[in-house]
Amino acid sequence: MSLKNHLSTELELSDKDTQKKARDAYDKGDYVGAYNLYLSIYQKENNPRGLQLSIALCLLRMNKRRQARLFAFKELLDYPDNDTASRLITEQSSKVVGKTVFRRFDNTVRPEKFPDISLVLIVKNEEKDLPRCLDSFKDIVKEIVIVDTGSTDRTVEIAKSYGARVEFFEWTNDFAEARNVSLSFASCEWILRTDADEYIEEPEKAKLLHCINSGVADIYLCPTVSKLKNGVQTVENVRLIKNNLGIIYHYPIHETVALSAAKLGLVQCLTNVEFLHSGYEFVEEGSSERKTERNISVCSQYLEKHPEDFYVRLVRGLLLLNTPRKTDAISDLERGVKDIPDDASPVKYMGLAYIALCQQYVFQKRDIDLINILLDAQVDFNVYSCMMQFIGQIYLFNRGDWKRANKIFDWTLKRYTTKLTFSDVLFPDKYNQVECLQLMAETCVLLKENDKARKYYLQAKKLKKSISEQSDNQNSEKHYEDVDSFSAEQLRILAKTPKENLKYIETYSNILRAASKSELTAQDYLDLANCQIQLNNLNFAQILIEESRLINSELPFASNLESLMALKEKDNEKALIKAVEAFIKDPGNSSYQNNVEQISKLMLLTPVQGIKKVGLNWLESGKIKDGLFALMLYLKFEPDDTEIGALIAKYLN
Repeated sequence: MSLKNHLSTELELSDKDTQKKARDAYDKGDYVGAYNLYLSIYQKENNPRGLQLSIALCLLRMNKRRQARLFAFKELLDYPDNDTASRLITEQSSKVVGKTVFRRFDNTVRPEKFPDISLVLIVKNEEKDLPRCLDSFKDIVKEIVIVDTGSTDRTVEIAKSYGARVEFFEWTNDFAEARNVSLSFASCEWILRTDADEYIEEPEKAKLLHCINSGVADIYLCPTVSKLKNGVQTVENVRLIKNNLGIIYHYPIHETVALSAAKLGLVQCLTNVEFLHSGYEFVEEGSSERKTERNISVCSQYLEKHPEDFYVRLVRGLLLLNTPRKTDAISDLERGVKDIPDDASPVKYMGLAYIALCQQYVFQKRDIDLINILLDAQVDFNVYSCMMQFIGQIYLFNRGDWKRANKIFDWTLKRYTTKLTFSDVLFPDKYNQVECLQLMAETCVLLKENDKARKYYLQAKKLKKSISEQSDNQNSEKHYEDVDSFSAEQLRILAKTPKENLKYIETYSNILRAASKSELTAQDYLDLANCQIQLNNLNFAQILIEESRLINSELPFASNLESLMALKEKDNEKALIKAVEAFIKDPGNSSYQNNVEQISKLMLLTPVQGIKKVGLNWLESGKIKDGLFALMLYLKFEPDDTEIGALIAKYLN
């Protein structure tokens, strides 16, 4: 069935009259009218199959492509087997992203023949690093093109000693312009782009040549491993560009060829060929701050001439986050996101802006803004598995919406790909397929789908074992092998052990693994909530507490946890009420008693004064039974308070 004729399909709606009007409007070309009618149904109906897709098709006809992708994506989350929605997403995404493939190249034997390559660099005062760079590439390239932007050291002399063609370019605060000038001087079939502080080792050179010979793509991206003071960082960079296709860089800072690739319909290939970068290894004190300010200045200069440019505004916002000017940063990020056009390619700095705003909105408890930015991120980055895992975790841990999180994890696992685009902020040791499988299993437990949960736990175990065997690291599998054979009760006992060592993430996971073999108890929910309180996921914790009350509403631990949450939110009044609520349910619990004492002290009250205060408040608000119980408890400590005694007698009589 074509996308054009999809609306002829009968939707399972109660409002048949409005549906008919919407279909008639669509058939007559009144797409705005059809959209409004379908949207009115969407706001009333329980989201039947095909409704969100129908809205997407109307939006597509209205030339609102980003919104169309959003509704098609939402349709697929709810109905993963909807082929029409899947085709719409694929077709529309390819128009803004272009075609991207992944290919491993593992042959470390150099091919006998390969096309001619131009090595191109833009440089300034690189006498220290340039020789290492040129030495590493000189035997695989036919020509070296160096564009100097104002060196005052021996850079030009060194470049000429390698037979390089040296051109001069007056710096204009625009990296894309300088890159494009360097590309214009390249005469070979392929262009190899690098910087002076980057280089390649021998086995990777052979792989790089096999990339070119493969004919898979027009542009090849390679992981760049940067040495840091305390480890390494890996990101993907464009390295090989086929010449004479009209490819150019855009944007004066964090320049990209992504727009060219999408516009020209070119194929990009992600590879495993590693480049090495040493520019971050030995950084002089203050140099990072100076570089940040320089880049902010570049962005500001550009935005004076192009205030509508969303990308450069996003980049400036991200740079400002590293300065005390946080308010200006958020302002730039929010305006940049608002100005993203329908046909914008989802480049890295858009994603980084989404991540930064998500974190900001979580911190500021701006729930509506958080939901909107999560939807934007899903529209633009649903093919980036690490980003989708991040989004799913926000829904789960910050919003307590494990149903939505489960759908996102399911989407992600069905098309999991490993891309390094966001590996510098979404670290691969936390955002990977094994972790996503375990999150999927845990949300299945929360949805009471234990059979599914055990299936995903098993898949995670097998994948982890496979990775372990490939890396020759047998120890990392031991704990996972052991706990898989534990009973539910043994896992609950195991969960209590790390909790004592403040390993709340591990405790949370073990409780859910235990429940996958039995069922979630009221105490399980409260133990899970306790973990999330310690991790500052208070919304999630409150929802877990409410789930526990559906099973057993009398557990004092629930009130005690709510007291801890109120303390974290600096609401001492509520904290005291909940602490007393827990204490009167279990007066013999020393932990609950201590909690009342500590909170009363914060409020400049004695513990008994705290109990009295809460008891009186309860009476005034109509909670007579609880109020009397609290005041009776108070009288045990203060029997001479005749006023309270008389008040109690009045209510009892």
